[in-house]
Amino acid sequence: MPPRSSKKALTLCLFQSLAGVLFGWSNSEGSGLFNMTSYQTRFGECDASGLCTLSTTRQSAITGLLSVGATIGAVGSGSIADRFGLRLTCLIFIFIYLIGAAIETSAMQTYGQICVARLLTGLGVGATSGLVPVFQAEAAPPRFRGLVTGSFQLCVTLGIWGVAITNWGMSSYAGDVSWRVPVGLQMAWAFLLLIGFVLSPESPRFLAKKGKWDHCRKNLANLRGVPIDHPDIETEMGEVREATLKDQEQGDASYLECFSTKDRILWRTMIGIFVQIGQQITGINFFFSYGVQFAQTAGIDNSYIFQIILASVNVLFSFPGILAVDRAGRRPVLLIGGALMFTGQIVVGSVSKAYPDNKIAGDVLIAFTCLFVASFASSWGPVAWVVCGETFPIRLSSLCVTLGTGANWLFNLIIAFAAPQIQSIIGTGICFVWAGCLALSFTFAYFCIPETKGMSIEEVDALYLSHCPAWKSNSFKASQASTQKLASEKAYARSTHREGEAGKASNQTSARTSAEGAMV
Repeated sequence: MPPRSSKKALTLCLFQSLAGVLFGWSNSEGSGLFNMTSYQTRFGECDASGLCTLSTTRQSAITGLLSVGATIGAVGSGSIADRFGLRLTCLIFIFIYLIGAAIETSAMQTYGQICVARLLTGLGVGATSGLVPVFQAEAAPPRFRGLVTGSFQLCVTLGIWGVAITNWGMSSYAGDVSWRVPVGLQMAWAFLLLIGFVLSPESPRFLAKKGKWDHCRKNLANLRGVPIDHPDIETEMGEVREATLKDQEQGDASYLECFSTKDRILWRTMIGIFVQIGQQITGINFFFSYGVQFAQTAGIDNSYIFQIILASVNVLFSFPGILAVDRAGRRPVLLIGGALMFTGQIVVGSVSKAYPDNKIAGDVLIAFTCLFVASFASSWGPVAWVVCGETFPIRLSSLCVTLGTGANWLFNLIIAFAAPQIQSIIGTGICFVWAGCLALSFTFAYFCIPETKGMSIEEVDALYLSHCPAWKSNSFKASQASTQKLASEKAYARSTHREGEAGKASNQTSARTSAEGAMV
């Protein structure tokens, strides 16, 4: 059990992880909605016979506009938070999300209304997906920071799973209730998240940055559940003050610095951006955004059950991923996961093309799609965020991570618009496209992403400044330890030698003094 001083902060931080549910729910709800008759009738295009369908263009727009809003929200919310604080900024964007969700739930027959709603919900999702982990990292007790960060990623998978279950449950109902319930439920999660932030104090680090030291101390004590004069608060306030003054000496950080060649910052920024892009081009969000349509194309009878199976595997295998990243290391998890995902996509594409509408082939397709999802959930899913979060110096971390998050949503947007069009032309052959992208991601991980398991931020800085190749980085920490040990031994030897020389000189001086005394 965590000590009393950790309970409040842990409770609030875990409550804020509901932002992950919004992320997963909003990003995946369309997969089931697009197949519902009532939704097609209201927002699709109808022919002379009265048959209504939702074109791939409209599907792409509805899915993609969420990513447009999220990209803007992710990149733009950072500067707003620097000015008004993390708590207030999150409250503003959650309120925007609620407005968008209300518009989407109440939509009648106007396709444009859905588009505006998705743009607004995207703004909320993008901002909270970038700011909540930053708030959690600042507010959570250091020894529980990994647990809190992992809970956010887990909530993303729970959101995907929850919307898959809801879509399946409502698919048997006729009328508007079939789609209004899945869309409306996102307001419940957003409202709970809003309550969590209403009850949360402002980030102590933000208050320190603004010079509000008394308020900073009060909020820190509030989060830790102890009096403001508690020794632990004195210690942590000292750390906050030291870090704040150090940042102030260097001046305000800017996005321009993220592209500076000094200290290999540009190279590190590119790693943060490309690892997030690599996460998206695996094709994972295609299966959760258009999984029902893919299943129909592949000839699977119950496409909703297929979606539930994938979502369940995604949740289940998130746990070993969270554990493996600190035990096996970043590189092995990314490389093994990438190889398994590549295998899954090749088999799914080959089987679906060679044996369409074959039941045994359908079972093989489900099995290897599950292999792909399980491999993602335990590798590139969580580890891409870990790599992105620990690659940068503390002073630039929030800005560089924001760029990575923006790249993530930008490619989510590109895939949302392009994937349905590609699938309409080549069908399940789209799996070969994902396989090619996975080959690129694997190559990038091997040659560019170093091993940083167990390293402090200072050690990560030293690793990048050493220009050590990524594929040799696993031995960097050991070599550093050996170098330090050797330096210590040499320093000790020199010290011993100097002491010996000093002792010898002292003996010689004593001998001369004795001789001179005897002569006198």
